[in-house]
Amino acid sequence: MFPLALLALTLAVLATPAQATVLAPRPGHSPNAHDIRTAYWVAIAVAALAILAIHLFLGAALLRFRARRGRTPRRFAARPGAFLRPAVPLAVIAVGLFVFGIVITSNARDVQPTTGRGLSASSDLVAQTGSLSVPADTRPLEINVVGQRWLWRFEYPQQIEQPPYSAFSYNQLVVPVDTTVILHITSTDVDHRWFVPALGGQVDAVPGHVTDTWFRADREGTYRGQSTFYSGTSYAVMRSWVTVVSPERYRLFVRLKRLQIAAAQHFVQRTVRKGAAQGAATP
Repeated sequence: MFPLALLALTLAVLATPAQATVLAPRPGHSPNAHDIRTAYWVAIAVAALAILAIHLFLGAALLRFRARRGRTPRRFAARPGAFLRPAVPLAVIAVGLFVFGIVITSNARDVQPTTGRGLSASSDLVAQTGSLSVPADTRPLEINVVGQRWLWRFEYPQQIEQPPYSAFSYNQLVVPVDTTVILHITSTDVDHRWFVPALGGQVDAVPGHVTDTWFRADREGTYRGQSTFYSGTSYAVMRSWVTVVSPERYRLFVRLKRLQIAAAQHFVQRTVRKGAAQGAATP
């Protein structure tokens, strides 16, 4: 009975799927993260039922065929179809899990459109994406994610009428709430792995190759992530933070980033010109 007690204790620990536990993933805040969490709990439920059924049948067999005082134990003779009855339901479960995995994977890859509160991306803020299934009426916000030892660089879309200064940030990605965001992930040196559990699954960042993923955060706040691929001795510090804000705050953030980068560029240019002029004036 100890295995059954252990199983009951495990189910009790997992009985609150809304909270993160040692054995459960963090709560999802994006449609694709919800799909991944659903697949996880379905797998846990099927495994728990299978373990319970196996122990029940094992206990019944031990009681039925056990030896008793003054009585020889009963013998079990397997007929040709004896193993067909348990094999059929097991095969049905296996096929069902396979089909369920295909469906849930397809759902996780289907990009869902921005909702009413999200950022209404204009034509100069979006572009066509390649590997993801994007509906025709979806206008996602596309951001480049570049991994390098040992930080993440996020490149934000740029309006055409602005000067040619890219808006970017390091380690902290800022996005608007309820907005479909497509990430184009790559690397400049070695393989890394992008993973923010509350917003989707793990995606590899491979040098020379762009991998697409997406999410749509349903709540403002900060979601933590960390690279789970060994890329060197300091890979454990390669963390990321996705800060979800209102569309107004996102526009303000990108505008300030552009102004800061433009000011930094002008400062560098003035310093270089000043140094060159001083060098030319020195006899």
